[in-house]
Amino acid sequence: MLVENRFERFVMLLLPIFYLMGFVFHLIDATYPLMLFMTPYTILATAVIGFLPDFKAHNNRLLIWAAITFLCTLILEILGVATGMIFGAYTYGQTLGFSLLEVPLLIGINWTLIIMGALSMVKRLTSHASLIALGTATITVVFDWIMEPVAIALDYWSWSGGKIPLQNYIAWFLIAYAFTRIFEAMRLKTTSFIPSLIVVVQAIFFLLLRLFVVV
Repeated sequence: MLVENRFERFVMLLLPIFYLMGFVFHLIDATYPLMLFMTPYTILATAVIGFLPDFKAHNNRLLIWAAITFLCTLILEILGVATGMIFGAYTYGQTLGFSLLEVPLLIGINWTLIIMGALSMVKRLTSHASLIALGTATITVVFDWIMEPVAIALDYWSWSGGKIPLQNYIAWFLIAYAFTRIFEAMRLKTTSFIPSLIVVVQAIFFLLLRLFVVV
């Protein structure tokens, strides 16, 4: 437990600094291409940090939920890109790295982590399953709303016609709500606050980029 506490303190100290440096380097022309190149590696490293405490604690049922959530959200993204019927008409750019059927694998990983982090925050405020699901879905949608203009500007993805459809936010609300209800039905809990910290840090990171980079 002492090692885990040290790890959490280490992450709590360094993760905000790391993302703050990333924000600053996005503002500098000389380092901007490097930031785009590093984006998939940063997302992957952040996800590893987020899930590591549960992996070390052998929280296998939560990890099974995470794997199912990853696969289902990835499949929904693949169907969404192919049909435009789930989130709206959009395509992914090159920034997020390796793709399967035109969808970066990191998308499912990051959204699973965001849902879990938001869920953990809401569970600190209430134990009512429906309120937890509603709160988690709302936080997820707000996170996506903050990120969307930045994602477009940095070529994470782009929307047909250049407008973000309301359909996108409705879809993510329903998806986050559904997987939160599954989480609660399985009586799961994460062993660490790190996923919640990641949600907060990434939200601030994208908010700063939205204010200072997106024009």
